[in-house]
Amino acid sequence: MMRQHTPDEIRTRAIQAAIKKYDEGCTNCSATYLKLAQSNGATEADIRQAGVSRRGFMRFAALTLAAGTSVLAAGSLFKVKTAQAAVTKTLDVTISGSFGVDSCTPTDAALTQSMPLEFYIAELGGTNNSAGCFVPETSAAVGEDFTHGYWGLSGPGLSTTTAPFAFGQQQAQAAVAAWQNTPGVAGLTIFADVEDGYGGWGASATQVDMAAVLDGFLTGVADAQYVPGVYINSSSRDAWFPSNYVPAVPFVYWVAGGLYAGTMCAPCKPNCDTLTPVFTIWNDAVQQETFAGQGAVIWQYWLSQFGCAGDFNYSPQSGYQKFVPAPPSSVPVSTPSTATTTP
Repeated sequence: MMRQHTPDEIRTRAIQAAIKKYDEGCTNCSATYLKLAQSNGATEADIRQAGVSRRGFMRFAALTLAAGTSVLAAGSLFKVKTAQAAVTKTLDVTISGSFGVDSCTPTDAALTQSMPLEFYIAELGGTNNSAGCFVPETSAAVGEDFTHGYWGLSGPGLSTTTAPFAFGQQQAQAAVAAWQNTPGVAGLTIFADVEDGYGGWGASATQVDMAAVLDGFLTGVADAQYVPGVYINSSSRDAWFPSNYVPAVPFVYWVAGGLYAGTMCAPCKPNCDTLTPVFTIWNDAVQQETFAGQGAVIWQYWLSQFGCAGDFNYSPQSGYQKFVPAPPSSVPVSTPSTATTTP
């Protein structure tokens, strides 16, 4: 069982983080933590007590709570401030779509260098080897309608008594139950995380059986009135599923990593533009990715093993309440105009 933080714990930690980020010079980060604290019941008196003898912070907190903080939405003009204690640079970039994080990414990592935080995809659990990657503070920061979930889906090799399709449906039922029992998750998209770590995939099963497990999961999620999705990398996609695979129901295709993942400026690197290359590479290449006739909807462009203590994503959709399946892109493939860099 994953331990859920109480509102008291969340607001105390959020106020502490707000003070820390204010001292570091990241006022946008501090404002987000203040709103998180406020949404969990913090009063002006609570903040005043924590920030006693810190007049600059208290003035900032009062103005922030009075004015509110804006949420960057699809199609907005991002005025990205990469703020530090000694140097600040502002980049004005017109970018449509939204940026978010997934899995175990904590709020402070998600907001590093004032990165936009607009949706969150949390782990609801897994049939085997669940990591328990749900961070209540990150969910609270984006809002429950922008918080979706994924389930670690096991392949047919892990089931010895259940037919593959039924095995997939059983896992869908578990994922839906986890969604319903996880406070802070209200986004209606439930993804199957299809990768080696959850077991039962690859050489131990046939492509037909692997497709049947996924079909069982997709139909189970759809029958429960949620939107099914699939997170998978290209090598697993091509090796485990027939080239002519047609899914039982449409799904939201979440592209895991790939050739261009990690080639942009690191989200946590000071004084650096991550958003422009991500947006450019998506438009030039990643949106061309397809799986079973479904077009790419989300791209995990930065994985935690690259550094920055989190997983970062981009989508042309806002993720409000649900992501929706997309047809394959009709935009011609071109070479990304952003140069490849070392993360």
